[in-house]
Amino acid sequence: MIRPIKILLFTVLAILLAWASFAGGQQMRKMVVQRSLHMLPSSFLKSTSLFAMDSPDANATSPSETFQEVLQYVNDDYVDPIKDETKLGFGAVKNMLLSLDDPKTRFLDPDQYKSLQEQMNGVYNGIGAVLTVIKRKAGGIDERRLAIVAPEPGGPAEKAGLQPGDIITYINNRWVIAYDPRLDLMKLSNLSLESKTYRNAWNEATKRLTDGMSLPKALDTLTMKDGTPVTLTIERAGVSKPFKVTIDPTTTQVKQVEFVPLTENVAYLRVTAFDDAATSQFVPDIQKMTQKQLVLDLRDNTGGVITGNTDGALASFRQLLSELGVEGQVGTVIRKGNVHDPLDIPPGNGKKLKLVVLINKGTSNLAELAADALKEKDGAKLLGSATCGDSCYQILKPLRDGAAMTLTAGKLLAIDDYDFTDKGIKPDIPMEMAGMLNSRDEAVRRALTTLEKA
Repeated sequence: MIRPIKILLFTVLAILLAWASFAGGQQMRKMVVQRSLHMLPSSFLKSTSLFAMDSPDANATSPSETFQEVLQYVNDDYVDPIKDETKLGFGAVKNMLLSLDDPKTRFLDPDQYKSLQEQMNGVYNGIGAVLTVIKRKAGGIDERRLAIVAPEPGGPAEKAGLQPGDIITYINNRWVIAYDPRLDLMKLSNLSLESKTYRNAWNEATKRLTDGMSLPKALDTLTMKDGTPVTLTIERAGVSKPFKVTIDPTTTQVKQVEFVPLTENVAYLRVTAFDDAATSQFVPDIQKMTQKQLVLDLRDNTGGVITGNTDGALASFRQLLSELGVEGQVGTVIRKGNVHDPLDIPPGNGKKLKLVVLINKGTSNLAELAADALKEKDGAKLLGSATCGDSCYQILKPLRDGAAMTLTAGKLLAIDDYDFTDKGIKPDIPMEMAGMLNSRDEAVRRALTTLEKA
């Protein structure tokens, strides 16, 4: 255990020194930097822009120079051999992104990136759910909670009854570290607690922290390809006490599109994600349908990974709206520098249909924009519960060495610059739903009744 801990300490030290130098340092010498350049893996230096930055001030020290000097010291003086310098580089970049305090921006090592690519093709490992880390304030303390955005159809999480918005607080009785619990005790330091009582409470909080599981480790545990059964402790809105669920992880192949003729006049289309594979399925389904009314099911549609404007989630989102007759601006992306980029749907030959769109807490991000656009542009009725309220414009950036990063690159606004952050899109016909979602559930029957009355 000693060697990994030492390596971790040196990695953390590298990050702390890098930030201190970036903020106020003029301490490192050019001679040391040049001497240390050959010590970094050339492939990693080329793949990561952090190590290619030039300082705007000739007398200032750049973060890359600080990193390189620290690496030099590690190679010169660290007691154990360094077998893989790339791991040090990956650790530095990972912690740099963590310092942004943005759960949506994170470094993905090659295995994590491969897992994400599999999800983009409808293959989910582990518990079979889209997971996220949310930020919130509780009692004046910044917390990070591991939450389920949506369970995937037919996956272990859905079969176990997990729902969008569920918070995972423990994994196999190990606390998923949300904050330092000793902060709670520090607020009590001025109260007249007996020293023994306070000391015991402090020790218990310390043990909870040291025995806990970090958020990155928790995400990896729940998405492992060959995982063992896990017991999750769940907090759910509206349920007074946490409860436990045991799940047997497996690999789930998700059918991203389902098309079913319900009656002579009404068809059902479910889209669980926006990506190229989904587009190739729903386009011919819509084009061949003879019905004039459609139940569009966007429940538990988490949007998708934004890789560019002409492919991936964004292109799939646009294509669905175009096929359903939507044209013009359907939203806005606010980018760095307060630049407002419109999200437009070009004119097309889409079908004009009477629509009921099913939504729930798992309807997230681009799927929320799609539901709002169909309501505002096509007069669709929204049936279900309020959507997730995830307005993050998150992009994926592949790196060399098989790694990647996700990056918060902006914020999504709906039509008329409506900010749906944390509020979501509200339904026209409220209806709470639970259990398996498919073309035969109660919400679909309610949608049929709504279309009959239209």
